[in-house]
Amino acid sequence: MKEYKLLIGGSWVTAQAKQLIDSIDPAQNLAWCRIARGQSEDADLAARAAHRAFRDGPWGSMTAKQRAAALRKLADLLKKHWRGFVEPEIRDNGKRLAEVEGQLSGLHAWFTHFAEELPKVRNLEIANTVPGIRNFLKYEPFGAIAAIVPWNSPLMIAAWKLAPALAAGNTVVLKPSELASASTLEFARLASTALPPGVLNVVTGFGHEVGEALVKHPLIRKVTFTGSEIGGQKVARAAAGRTIPATLELGGKSPQIVFADADLDSAVNGIAAGIFLSNGQTCVAGSRLIVEESIQEEVVSRIASRAAILRAGDPMDPETEIAPLANQAHFAKVASMIETAKGEGARCLLGGGRLHVETHPDGLFLAPAIFVDVSPEMEIWNEEVFGPVLAVISFANESEALELANGSRFGLAAGIWTQDMDKAQRLASRIEAGTVYINHYRSVCPKSPIGGYKNSGFGRELGPDAIRDFLQIKSVWSSTAPFPDPFNR
Repeated sequence: MKEYKLLIGGSWVTAQAKQLIDSIDPAQNLAWCRIARGQSEDADLAARAAHRAFRDGPWGSMTAKQRAAALRKLADLLKKHWRGFVEPEIRDNGKRLAEVEGQLSGLHAWFTHFAEELPKVRNLEIANTVPGIRNFLKYEPFGAIAAIVPWNSPLMIAAWKLAPALAAGNTVVLKPSELASASTLEFARLASTALPPGVLNVVTGFGHEVGEALVKHPLIRKVTFTGSEIGGQKVARAAAGRTIPATLELGGKSPQIVFADADLDSAVNGIAAGIFLSNGQTCVAGSRLIVEESIQEEVVSRIASRAAILRAGDPMDPETEIAPLANQAHFAKVASMIETAKGEGARCLLGGGRLHVETHPDGLFLAPAIFVDVSPEMEIWNEEVFGPVLAVISFANESEALELANGSRFGLAAGIWTQDMDKAQRLASRIEAGTVYINHYRSVCPKSPIGGYKNSGFGRELGPDAIRDFLQIKSVWSSTAPFPDPFNR
């Protein structure tokens, strides 16, 4: 069984405690590799290595042009070698082959994009109100940054953080989920051939042992975190205790609003994609269906018919449409929430039970579930399931639809399905969410920001300001004239 070490200061090293964590293949429910169980001592070594690489290594003194060249070199390597990351990621989290290949085949694009964006970030001279004095704004990197990523799309989300952070001139300690680290470690092996030692460090292990130590480390100057609401709150508290900035992309309970005038074929496609792709294990999962009363029965029937014929199987099989949930603890959580919904009076119209797959009898497969007779106070309507579970409530008018959409402590994404563009734009401006899709769902692009309102976090990833988000602003005042006597003597 393959064993992975830690990447610190350009070298692959054994964790100080010499302990390992089994990574479980959810399709087989068996261990397939082991990763190092890092501790606070390992986090300390990695933070120090990142700090040295920033302060003393070539990275901190490189020009923007040189950093861009390094990112392009990495992008070129990713174009050639991305397939080597596919199987490790699938073995770790069970995601379908088609989805993983779709993400990783485009991995290079994130690094290419921010290499191209880098020349646009320039120091500025600004007008000021002090006669004869010039004022310059300089953009400078923070230094060593901690990046903490989840298990659902580990390598793609890592790229969202790494590409702009490195473009800005920072060094990074990357902490992947203890449940899905292998693809990140394989990526780091490749990336270390394009980057100077210590620019990228990877420490694996549990959040309370490694992640917390990184956020609290005195040499870490900024944190970027993607994960659960509870995890984000812990990171925010720890970062606030050190007065360092944190970017948090957290949970969601995203609404999909369907009006009677919508193209229903398109809407059903978008709703199915929003909740059943990736088994609903995505922060932007469209888990709350808010549908106009007159079409509720038809829309729900169409979605149920679609979900009922999805094929469960080996996630490495291109024909598979339902892959396993990512791990045993998460499977138990989703199953428990399904039972709670039934106990609260919601009616499970379809699915919700464990699926038996003949070729993978111990796999963590769950039948997609659709709940009707849902009310706004139910757990299934308010809490993030992070699974293939759709909750449905109908509405009578636009104001009721908006109230249902905004009646959540989360605000990550939302979908609107209607052919009335005035209505769509009106709603989009009033929905409390960081991303709103109209007659579409789930797309991402390096040029468009991602982030949430309310308990879905704060700060943004990607988009036109992504590099600046990893830079500090310094104001420099300059004069060549003698400074006058302040007392007029």
